[in-house]
Amino acid sequence: MRALLLVLLILPPLSSLVIAMDPPAKLWEKWYYNDYDSVHFRDIELTPSGDLFVTGLIYCYTPPYYENWVALLLDQDGEVIWEVPHEFAGASGRDCAVLPDGSFVLTGGATPDTNSTSSALYIHKISPAGVTEWARIYDFPETTETGYGITCLPDGGFAVCGRVHGTGQWAGLAWILRTDAYGDTLWTREWGASIENYGKTILFQNGEIVVFTRGTDDTLTTQGPHLLFYDLEGNYIRGTDYPELNYIFPGDMCLASDSGFIFVTKTFPSISHTDQYGEIMWRHSIEADPNDENEGHCIRPTMDGGYVFSGWDGYFGGPWDEGGSGVNTLDYREGWLVRFDADGNELWNFNNTVSHHNFFYSCVQLPEGGYITGGTWSGTGYLVRYAPETGIEGGDAIPGITLEATPNPFSGSLSVSFGLAEPGHVNLEVYDLSGRLVQRLLSEEAVTGLHSVDWNPDASVPSGCYLLRLVCAEETVSRRCVLLR
Repeated sequence: MRALLLVLLILPPLSSLVIAMDPPAKLWEKWYYNDYDSVHFRDIELTPSGDLFVTGLIYCYTPPYYENWVALLLDQDGEVIWEVPHEFAGASGRDCAVLPDGSFVLTGGATPDTNSTSSALYIHKISPAGVTEWARIYDFPETTETGYGITCLPDGGFAVCGRVHGTGQWAGLAWILRTDAYGDTLWTREWGASIENYGKTILFQNGEIVVFTRGTDDTLTTQGPHLLFYDLEGNYIRGTDYPELNYIFPGDMCLASDSGFIFVTKTFPSISHTDQYGEIMWRHSIEADPNDENEGHCIRPTMDGGYVFSGWDGYFGGPWDEGGSGVNTLDYREGWLVRFDADGNELWNFNNTVSHHNFFYSCVQLPEGGYITGGTWSGTGYLVRYAPETGIEGGDAIPGITLEATPNPFSGSLSVSFGLAEPGHVNLEVYDLSGRLVQRLLSEEAVTGLHSVDWNPDASVPSGCYLLRLVCAEETVSRRCVLLR
C-alpha cells in the first residue's frame, strides 16, 4: 500500500459572524492524499474511545487499484492509526457506522473487477483492529448500483439504502436492502415510479427502518424528499409527502431527542423536525447569502440537545480571468458549518474562508466539546478541528430544575440527582452521541424537592461520552457524562 502523505498547518481563529454566541475557533486543518489519487472524505463517525472512523471516495488514476484505501482510523489530532484497502476495483465509501463491539461497516459503490463496466452497491465490514472481515458487492449487470446510507440493527445485521438500475448520475430507483451480520441478503425493496429515486439516509428507530429518500410513487407524488417506514421483515408501513419541498434533493437525517427525526435538504438547505411518524413539527431555512449557491450534506445531534450542520456555500462557474492563466477567479466555494439549538434556531453560522475552494461533507461533536469536520480541498482529503464555543457548558440552566451526575467520569455506577421547584411528570433518559436512546432511567410523576437514581449500564454499553437528558414541564436540561470501561 502506498504511504499516506499528511500535511499540517496551525491557523489562528476564524473571524466569523456572531449570531447567538461566539462561533468556534479553528485549531488546525490537515490534508490527506496519495500521489496519483483524488481523495474525498464523505463520512466521519466517532468511536467509543474518541477516535475518528473516516470513509470516502478515492479516484484512482493509475493501477494497481487495490493499493488504495477506502477507510481510515484517526486519532483526534488527525494522526493515522490504520488504513484499510478496498477489496474491489474502484470501491469507495459513502456512509459508515461504528458497531457496539467496536467494529466498523461502510457502504458505497464498487466495480467487481478492473475489466467490469458495471457499478455495484458495496458493503465492507472491518474489525476494531482495521482488518477486513468481509466485503460484498450487490450488482445488476449493465446498470449502476450505489449505497448511500447504512445502519446496524438489533440482531447484528444491517439496513442499507441507495439506488438500483441507475443509468446516469441520479437515475435509478430507491433501493433498500436488509442483510444479516455477514452481509447475506435477507430481503430487498425497490421504491419509486420514476427513474429519479434513491435512498439517501437510513436509520432504525421505534422498531422501524426509516429511509430518507427522493422520488415519487403512486401515493407520494412530490418529486422531492420523503420518509419511508418499513418493519424488519420488509413490509412497507407508511410514507410521508412534503409538497413544499418539490424538486428538492435530500441531504441527511439524524434522530431527534423526542423519538422523531431531524433532516436537512441538500438543495436550498433547510432543517426540519418531524415526529416519529414523519409529520413536520417545524422547519427553518438555513441562512446564507441569497446570491450564493450552496448544498447541505450532514446533520448531527450535539450534547446539549441541539444540532450541527455542514455543507458548502459560495459560487462557482464564473468566467476565466482575462489574463488567460486558466484560473476561475469567481470560484470561492467554502466549507459551511452551522449550529442550531433544539428548536432549530441558529446559534452561529460561518464559512471556512481559506485560500482554495473546500467542501464539508461530514461533521461530529467531540466528547470534550468542539468539532471535527471533513470533506475535500481541491482533490485532497480535508479535516478541520474546531475548539468548543465560548459560553457553552455541559447543559442548559433552567430556573427551578437542577441535574447533576457523580462520579464523572465513571466506570461502574453513575449517581444522577435532580431537583424540582414544582411537581410534575419527569422523563430522565440517556442518549449516545448519535442521538440514539440508550436507556430510560425514569418516567413518572415527581414531587417538589431532590431526587436521585442510579445508572448501571450493562456490558453492551461501550466506553464513551453520553448525554443525560431531564424533561419536566416542557423544560429540558442536559448533562454530559463519560463512561470508562
